[in-house]
Formats: sequence, structure tokens, C-alpha cells
Amino acid sequence: MVQQLPNLISILRLLLVPWFALVLLEQRFDAALALFLLMGVSDGLDGYLARRLGAASPLGAALDPLADKVMLMSAFVLLGHLELLPAWLVVLAVGRDVLTVGGALLLYLFRPGGMVRAAPIGKINTFLQIVLVLAVLTQQLLPLAPLELAQAALVAGTAATAVASGLWYAVVWSGLSARLRTLRR
Repeated sequence: MVQQLPNLISILRLLLVPWFALVLLEQRFDAALALFLLMGVSDGLDGYLARRLGAASPLGAALDPLADKVMLMSAFVLLGHLELLPAWLVVLAVGRDVLTVGGALLLYLFRPGGMVRAAPIGKINTFLQIVLVLAVLTQQLLPLAPLELAQAALVAGTAATAVASGLWYAVVWSGLSARLRTLRR
């Protein structure tokens, strides 16, 4: 059972997303912030436990990034809908995630078992996205000028790392695609 703990935490994170979406749409920012904090902490905890317990598994390797994507894409789309994030940033962040997930699925279909490690810039982007969502939600509860400035910097950093990581993944996927075509000949 202990070996499955990281996977259970990832599943819990996935199950919390609809609840988070509901309270966010109701503009209950305190509850949304608490749930997002819980999901963000669980993101770090499941990876830490998988390494610490030697419980890394193929299921976990798929569940953790899936839970991250669902959590962050939901947050970005809903915050964009509420006009708390700029629409262009929502499109950029969601587009990057669609690119990375689409590339991973194609790799899996054409080369089962093949994996591409997450790029450090992609991990930075995920971290910035989480911090940005936390800043936006906190700003709704405590409208302070320093939070507004931090939020502007986070928007810029998130956009820059989304573009950089999206380009990195595009280069990786195109290189893999070229190698797969070569192998088929």
C-alpha cells in the first residue's frame, strides 16, 4: 500500500480539480486558494514520496504530469474566463500544454515505452504557473499593490518560459519524428 501512496496522491489531485473549478466559478476565492494550495503541495509530495520510497512506476510517471496539466489548465481557463488572467496568456499556456501532451501521446503511439524527460525550463514554467495562480487568487482576497507587481512579473515569466519550453519540446518532438521516419525505412 505504501508503494501506491504517490499514485493515490496524484489521483486525489485529479479528483480535487472539479471541486476547485466549482468554487472558483462561484468566486469563492478563499476556498479556491485553499484547494489550489493543497493540490500544489500534493504535486511536490507525490514526486518526493515516489523517489523516497522507491515507488516510481509507469502509472505514476503518467498520472503526475496528467494531474499537473489538468490542474493548471483548469485554473488558467477559469481564471481567464473570470478575466483575472489575460486571454493571450491562457491561450499560450494551454497551447504549450496541448503541444507537450500531444507530443507525448504521439511518441507513446509510435514508440511505446519511449519517454522524453521534462525539460528544466518546462519545470520552471510549471512552477511559475502554480505561483501565478496562487498570486491571482491571493490578490482577490488581499488586493495589495505589491501583489499586483508580483503578478505582472509572474505573467511575463510564465509567458517567457511557456514559449521557451514549447520551442524546446517542439524541437525534441521533431527530432524524434525524424528518427522514427528513418527507422521505418
